[in-house]
Amino acid sequence: MIYILKKYSSYQIAVFLSSLSMLFGILREFIIVSLLGFTLTNDTLQIYLSVFYTLGLTIDAMRLACLNLFLILPLSRILLSASIISLPFSIGIGIIMSISVGGLDNQILLITILGGYLNLIAALLITYKQRNNVFLPAQIINVLPNFILIPGVIICYWLAKKDAVLIIVTLTSLIPCFQCILLLLLPNQSIEKQEEKKIGLWASLLVFVQHFSAVVGEQLFQIVIRSAFFNYGEGYLSLFAIAIRIYAGLRFILIDSYIGSKLAYWEKELQKSDYYLFKMINSIVLSSIMVFIALFISLKTSYDLMQIAIQIVILLIFGFYLSTLVRIIYFKINRHKKNSSLIMKFATYELIFACFAFILTKQLNYSLLAILWVGYIAKPFAQLLFLRKHFVTLTIS
Repeated sequence: MIYILKKYSSYQIAVFLSSLSMLFGILREFIIVSLLGFTLTNDTLQIYLSVFYTLGLTIDAMRLACLNLFLILPLSRILLSASIISLPFSIGIGIIMSISVGGLDNQILLITILGGYLNLIAALLITYKQRNNVFLPAQIINVLPNFILIPGVIICYWLAKKDAVLIIVTLTSLIPCFQCILLLLLPNQSIEKQEEKKIGLWASLLVFVQHFSAVVGEQLFQIVIRSAFFNYGEGYLSLFAIAIRIYAGLRFILIDSYIGSKLAYWEKELQKSDYYLFKMINSIVLSSIMVFIALFISLKTSYDLMQIAIQIVILLIFGFYLSTLVRIIYFKINRHKKNSSLIMKFATYELIFACFAFILTKQLNYSLLAILWVGYIAKPFAQLLFLRKHFVTLTIS
């Protein structure tokens, strides 16, 4: 073990663990289908798990708020502020989901809501520990769920087949609880002295509110695009869901692991520490070419699943490049300073493009993939142009 830690960097080990975790996550989905089949029981389970997935979209908000408050508040105050915002938010998502499907079991729903809330707190603690220079141990705890859930799901099914939904949801909810305990036990190795600043509860709550507002647009866009794919025809939504699952997995493996490994040491002078990244951020001509090529591809209408699959892959490759630059810039800016105006403008971009996608679906004979272009190409490109000037100011300060 010591030899492996010396031979490979923490980032390389984290990428390997994240890759393995993603593979286990995909395997878990196949195991659930093999055990429960495409039945009402499985559909019911997926409804409750959808609460977890929906709340998971706010993980970035938790992480960014933690970065903003890291130097000015103790962990206890950060957790208090996070809970005051995230717990009611989790309850609201659970209630909305229950209403949308005509009612859910209150006991299982309550367990799901608490599990989703704890998952957000675990994400905050992971960021806090990584910011304190405890990257690899926090990353190991971060990828634990997918390794634990596979044997857990199988055992739960064998022991209590009739209560499979309740048992699997309970197991899923307990895992972030244990993650939080393990993370709190990790010792800090801070390399940056904490500043002595006083900030009130309302001010700290406002930080979370601002970052959570940036998530609303993305949630609305996901509702719009998934509804459009569902209404387009049989099989299209499944195709889109698989593509996005892989897209999100690759982002978690490559980008989030990279950001996590840099949080403790990230310099303002990115030109020196990450020369090629800095060049890509400033290559607006290349990004513009990608945007126009992607637009041309998205406007080519097809009803063949294989052809649409190829188009989606190409669009997501371009989108992955653009969203990677946006994600790194946004986290780097928030790592060094809090800019309320920037956060709210970023949130506005999310809402504008979500509304634009919705309006597009109301047009006759609209291109399905044009909606994908709006959210995964046009939006990150616009955000890149917006964030770039703030990034340049940060790097030269």
